[in-house]
Amino acid sequence: MAILAAGVVSAGDFGGKQLAPLAPPVCDDCLSYDFIDLEYGVLDFGNDFSDEGDLYGIGFSKSIGSNFFFTGGYANGGYDYDWATEILDVSTHRYRLGLGARVSLAKCVDLTIEGGAEHTDTEYEHSPHLDHDSWAYYVGPGIRARAGRLEVFAKALFVSREGDLSQQYLSMMTTDHLGVDEDGWIFNPGLIFHVTDHLGLKLAGEFGENDNLVTGGVRFEF
Repeated sequence: MAILAAGVVSAGDFGGKQLAPLAPPVCDDCLSYDFIDLEYGVLDFGNDFSDEGDLYGIGFSKSIGSNFFFTGGYANGGYDYDWATEILDVSTHRYRLGLGARVSLAKCVDLTIEGGAEHTDTEYEHSPHLDHDSWAYYVGPGIRARAGRLEVFAKALFVSREGDLSQQYLSMMTTDHLGVDEDGWIFNPGLIFHVTDHLGLKLAGEFGENDNLVTGGVRFEF
């Protein structure tokens, strides 16, 4: 994605073939809120007991009128957890649903605000007594901007979480933990390279106190 974006910005020449610019969008602005994302992500937990985490996810956005939109998604992930005497395979199912609003700051530049809920079902292989469900509620501002084929975005979401026992289990192994019910911020930056009017390549991250996530995937706009 970086090579493609750099080529478009500098010369637009890839092996002698020039990538044609996208046609102007049908609507007055060039930021769509009707899309589906397919992603693969790698997790980093920042401790010596959780390792090799990844996930597969699908997300969506659907506009409601000109100023509001629904968001949601599902992700199936897993990681290895070192439970003193054995390595446990941990699987997670994460569901998100929210509502957002947009305010146009300039042509192809939007300020957004989103709020919603997240539910995570966590299962430990061979140790069902460790299984737990957790709920989180999030709200925060964001910004989206696009120039030609390149779009960038960033969100800062305050998250209040309850029922997540992973930090409690971690406290049994080490003092390097954050607490049982931890509130905090998640920062979600990313970029999208629009290959066509309806297809884009996406690279994004989610950086928080408990873990960090880097994802890559595709976006389909409709």
